[in-house]
Amino acid sequence: MSIRTRAAVVAAASAVVAGLAATPASADVHRGVAGCFAWSWGDGNTSVTVYWHNRCTTKHKITIKYSLSWTYKTYTATVGGDGKGHKKFQTASIVSIKDAGRA
Repeated sequence: MSIRTRAAVVAAASAVVAGLAATPASADVHRGVAGCFAWSWGDGNTSVTVYWHNRCTTKHKITIKYSLSWTYKTYTATVGGDGKGHKKFQTASIVSIKDAGRA
């Protein structure tokens, strides 16, 4: 193996290791569409933040059902046409996200 080839192998291996070190711990990202809303959220250690975008031109309500220690709760927001928003839930698990219709 020539010196040039060895240098290329070492450089490539270093780039891979650097990329792995810069990558945060893997978390599942959930994405979907519910009626007018496109939404996403990622599994967090102590909290979950749900992001949404109302892709319709009319005002709609988004309903997020989540669980807190065996108790189910619901969060509802009214979002204008082409509106975006987010909500942070502490120590919660997302159960469902729905478009609750026009507001």
